[in-house]
Amino acid sequence: MNNVVAPRPPEKDKPSNAMGSAPQTGNAGYQSSTGNSAPSAGASPASDSSQPEVDFVLVFEAVPKRYQKVGKVPSAQKSAIAREYEMLVERIEDVGLQVTSREGKPKSGQVLLFVRGNDSALVKIGKEENLIDYLHGVRTPFEPASSSLGRTSSLGKGGAHSLAISQFSPADRLRHIYTLLTLPATPATSDGITRRGAGLTVRSEEFPHLVDISPLHDEEYNTSWLKKWGSSNSVLSISISDLDDIRRHFGEQIAFYFGFLLYYFQSLASAAAIGGAFWLTGSPYHPIYSLALVCWACFFVESWRIKERKLAVRWGTLGCGEVDTRRLGFKAYKKETDKVTGEEVEVFEWWRRELRIAGSIPAIIFFAGLLGLTLTTMFIVEVFVARLYDGPGKKAVPLIPTALFSICVPQIMAAWQATAGSLTSWENHFSQRGHDWSMTVKMFALQAFVAYGALTLSAFVYIPFGQALMDHIVSQGYFAKSIAEAVSSGNLQLRSDGGLQFEINPDRMHSQLFAVLTTSQAINAFTEIGLPFILRKVAQWRTGESNAKASGAATPQTQGGANEGERKFLQKVFSELDLPAYDTFGDYAEMATQFGYITLWSVIWPLAPLGGLINNFFELRGDALKVCLNTRRPVPLRTDSVGPWLEILGFIAWLAAMSNSALVYLYQRSPHSHLPGHSAYEATMRTHLHPGGGVDGFNATAAATNYFTSSDSSPSSPLSFSRFLPSFLPTSGASGAMVAALLVALASEHGYALVRTSIRHVLERVLWRGSDEEVTLKRREWEAKREAVGKARLNEGEMNENVQKRGEREVHKEGFWSSEHDVGLNVIMGKTE
Repeated sequence: MNNVVAPRPPEKDKPSNAMGSAPQTGNAGYQSSTGNSAPSAGASPASDSSQPEVDFVLVFEAVPKRYQKVGKVPSAQKSAIAREYEMLVERIEDVGLQVTSREGKPKSGQVLLFVRGNDSALVKIGKEENLIDYLHGVRTPFEPASSSLGRTSSLGKGGAHSLAISQFSPADRLRHIYTLLTLPATPATSDGITRRGAGLTVRSEEFPHLVDISPLHDEEYNTSWLKKWGSSNSVLSISISDLDDIRRHFGEQIAFYFGFLLYYFQSLASAAAIGGAFWLTGSPYHPIYSLALVCWACFFVESWRIKERKLAVRWGTLGCGEVDTRRLGFKAYKKETDKVTGEEVEVFEWWRRELRIAGSIPAIIFFAGLLGLTLTTMFIVEVFVARLYDGPGKKAVPLIPTALFSICVPQIMAAWQATAGSLTSWENHFSQRGHDWSMTVKMFALQAFVAYGALTLSAFVYIPFGQALMDHIVSQGYFAKSIAEAVSSGNLQLRSDGGLQFEINPDRMHSQLFAVLTTSQAINAFTEIGLPFILRKVAQWRTGESNAKASGAATPQTQGGANEGERKFLQKVFSELDLPAYDTFGDYAEMATQFGYITLWSVIWPLAPLGGLINNFFELRGDALKVCLNTRRPVPLRTDSVGPWLEILGFIAWLAAMSNSALVYLYQRSPHSHLPGHSAYEATMRTHLHPGGGVDGFNATAAATNYFTSSDSSPSSPLSFSRFLPSFLPTSGASGAMVAALLVALASEHGYALVRTSIRHVLERVLWRGSDEEVTLKRREWEAKREAVGKARLNEGEMNENVQKRGEREVHKEGFWSSEHDVGLNVIMGKTE
């Protein structure tokens, strides 16, 4: 495309939306330094030092990809695209936003539409949001005296601009503009408030060639943020004011993530100190550490529950989750009249959604089965096949688990992500909050399955049942030839009973936990920060952009000619649009997974919390760097919590109570761990107090392991509870040990419920009662009640009128009601005849 595509000029009967309004607060980096009105991006060029004030960039596909190689778009298709473009511009202008366009990246066939908010439109939608918040209890006093939103009628010329400047942070401004762009174009009334927007959705039926909507980064703010967090002053502490700054610029969703990450990092210090003490004393599988770890996990979850409530009060969003706004992809089954309000509402019955949610369960089971089969295959190949197989390609067999994990697991997870997205959309949630909740639970469930699967197999299959599984494989005749050759060559040895001697690695669980907490976190840091930078440089080198930029090559021509400042601005826009969108799911999932490793498994290696603490110190700065440099600027979203992640963390803490008790019951430090050539984290299975439970040493070799199959082989202890178990449950050997561990875990789960209730009760009174945030909420409620009482109180005139009427009633008392016959006081005083 060589020609400039300009927007349709506004019609005469529509309000003017000239680009020459006052500077905006949404993108401080694009404001003029003088604070005066900036010229339109489509008007005569400004000075080279200035950049256009832009809130959002919309990418419109003027030449579809299927026609780019051909080089010519059919006339009918071109006319249809032109009509779609004109309607797109008209919709944007109709909601009070300003728009202009420039040609997209060379050979992309795209048009970039730059959108800027109009102050009057922002003030209007800000008032609507405040009213909706008030009706739903988010902000108790609607339009308080300190707010000028309630006095817009008294504002003089330029008052709307002054109001927009004083009321809206950069995040508020972008959120309001995004709402105007995405609200349905058909006016809809809810709670008596009628709202409408431009109705824009990427790749929708109305606008199939609208391919992207994105805000732009403020480089000045990003530089200041990274410089501040990278300084020595923020090494030990990041203040609440820093979170306030993030909230003002990026919105509550991003601020809540960094607030959570900061609180989690600070809370890990105590867990790291406790774990370090037990590590120094060489005490893995210690019951006291296990108890302290579970209590810490419960304390962290419950204290964050209060902490996020305080942040929501501080940021004025407490309860905003109850304001259900219509999700763009929601499809109503029917429309009906609300029985209470009389308004026409879109309806999708709850039972239809619940049935669809239930319909997702078979898909979850199917993908979980695929992952389980893959992980089990990896486990069998690594533990058994690699030892038994002695044929051609023996050296390649140990590589099979790595290949399966690096190839099959990502493919299964990618397929599940696409399937989960389709299933969640099919569930047809009304609000984006409900949609995100369902999607998050689906995705993290299988991610946790992959993350903890290997350790679970090692702890509850490999060590207890490794010898039995090996004997079963040999008894079935598998690998008979390879086993015979290995025995003859001395690579394998036979037991005295003729069975194959199976060497169990007692250090396996510690090695696995150490690997996932060190190498995996290092890989995650590289893929989040280093890899995107490298890929961008490679892409620039392949396309020749670096050379073009160095030689001063011009960017696409712009309407009216482009100055140097505008060319740099367009180059910045191209670069940002090449970046991926930022999504908090990946960062929350990484922290939740790490929380699981620490709470579920660090009883194996008490130094794990310290590893998480060190990692999260860099994670705070790395995520800030990722948001500023490696992703697009996120669209600001309001929230009052971390969403489903709080419940996920609570579930992990609950699961930790059972996991820790089972591990402590089953394992203890090997008596050989202090000897030369042995790992300090070698584990043995404990001797159990039930029939057949005399397992004396499940450590280095299986020869010392004696599986008892009858109660006669190992007499019952007087303290044994196995006699109360049903007869069909095993009470001997490894199976009996697992049954006993399960019972211990269930008992611990009940104990955890009591501990959690106690901790929540105490923290509610210590951290919330009497806090500034609670006082603020109560003050708001009191002011609302005082206002209601003031309106309900009778005025002085009404009171006087009532007194006068009362006097009139006294005058007209006659007959039976006459005061002459009223003798009550005379009777009391004894004056009756």
